[in-house]
Amino acid sequence: MRLLPLLTAFPGTHLPLLAEWARQFSSASDPLDRLDALRRAQRRAEADIRAALSRLAAEFEVPGSDVACAMASVRDALDELTSEVERDLAYELEQPDQY
Repeated sequence: MRLLPLLTAFPGTHLPLLAEWARQFSSASDPLDRLDALRRAQRRAEADIRAALSRLAAEFEVPGSDVACAMASVRDALDELTSEVERDLAYELEQPDQY
């Protein structure tokens, strides 16, 4: 949804209220909720990748142990990809007064 055209339709006196609404709308409420959402997204990505690898393995008769080995690398890659975000969210949870 594009907010700029919507914002230009309102008089200037309403802009501070709309800006606050947009800020709340665009950011997730709680670091714990965002951390949970990140972990759910990681599990979904892992499941999607496992399904793709399993299809490929079945098509070309690749042993299941090779899929398991590849999934270990996938988990490492997903952890590396999201580690900074996860670390930032953990810090926000430890320092709630600063956010």
